[in-house]
Amino acid sequence: MKRISQRTLAGAIMLCAALDSAHGGCGSAIITPPPADDWDFRITPYGWLAGIEGSTGVGPLVADVDASFGDLLEQLEMATALQFEARKGRWGIIADGLYVELGAEGSTPGPIYDNAEVEMKQFTGELTAAYRIYESPSGSVDLYAGIRYNGLSLDFDGTLDPAGIQSVSDSASDRIVSGIGERAKDIVQPKADAYKTAAAAKRTAIEAQVTSAIEAEADGRVKRDLEKQLVQIRRDGGLDVRDIASNRIVRAVKNERLALARSTAQLEVAQLKASVDATQQGLVSKAQDRVDKAEQNLAAAINKQLTSSLPTSASADKDWVDPIFGVRAQWNINDKWYLAGKSDIGGFGVGSDLAWAVQGTVGYNFTEKVSSEIGYRFLQTDYEDGSFTYDIAEHGFFLGLNVKF
Repeated sequence: MKRISQRTLAGAIMLCAALDSAHGGCGSAIITPPPADDWDFRITPYGWLAGIEGSTGVGPLVADVDASFGDLLEQLEMATALQFEARKGRWGIIADGLYVELGAEGSTPGPIYDNAEVEMKQFTGELTAAYRIYESPSGSVDLYAGIRYNGLSLDFDGTLDPAGIQSVSDSASDRIVSGIGERAKDIVQPKADAYKTAAAAKRTAIEAQVTSAIEAEADGRVKRDLEKQLVQIRRDGGLDVRDIASNRIVRAVKNERLALARSTAQLEVAQLKASVDATQQGLVSKAQDRVDKAEQNLAAAINKQLTSSLPTSASADKDWVDPIFGVRAQWNINDKWYLAGKSDIGGFGVGSDLAWAVQGTVGYNFTEKVSSEIGYRFLQTDYEDGSFTYDIAEHGFFLGLNVKF
């Protein structure tokens, strides 16, 4: 943020020097302003042929959007933009408003969602006060400050990815089974030697202790390992679905987790019996089959709950205000052609975490009162509020018609 601000200030200083070095700098080149009772007005209808890229969404349904203006034009429903400026002496007041309605398609971070369609209604309005620090026949430089209002209405329709959900379910089930199996061995290991030398009645007691301990451990481990798996999805660049999915899944797969706990305990008991009686090896094989079946059933149950729990649509209406500070300048090449530019930065956590814009145009004066501009404009907004995310860059060609009166 500091680097951007420093560049903006440095740019203003360089513009001052380039515009009229013969006048000895910005301070000495200011022309006497018009009389205090004279107002100048300018109205500028304009078009911003902007594409968008970035990410936006609600909760787990977040879309990565990358669409050119040509892509958006096919789904553009409405767009209107207007700027108005009133100036008196060195001071000016500038109001700028842009409203668009459009749709776009985007991809979602995998693997649970496949893609999403985004319908957006957006109003961006600016109200700033400008102070002219430099003016000469060669051009002018203004500093400005004010607010930028952002109003958004977003609707999302997402598509679940069956293959991705299956992969998540299989990985979660495998992680849970492996975790329970490792913990079961930790429970059995200290009792293994005692089991081999114990009498029959004592062995039965050890088997009961092992079964009880494994079943108790497994019951809590299902939730912990499931949450770890869902966290891993987020770490790998996917969506965070823990709050939506984990508790509900744990409750819903109660029968499957109990079956897994019992089959794991039965497998460990069978292995204890086989350690003292080789004829019991058949019990180990059958117990392993039950564990494998329990793992498949658990994966299927997780799959079912993920598919039914995760949202496929979401909507949000948000509005916020960013303070902004910037500089704008104009360099008159001759009496017909000129170059103009502006740059500002804002947000600072008041509304957006950070918002910044830059615009550069080439202008042509048809008359003293009418001119037009063509150039390029870029606006980056990074805003989060709870589960709502809007980190979007809008950029594209700018066309404007200036009328002074």
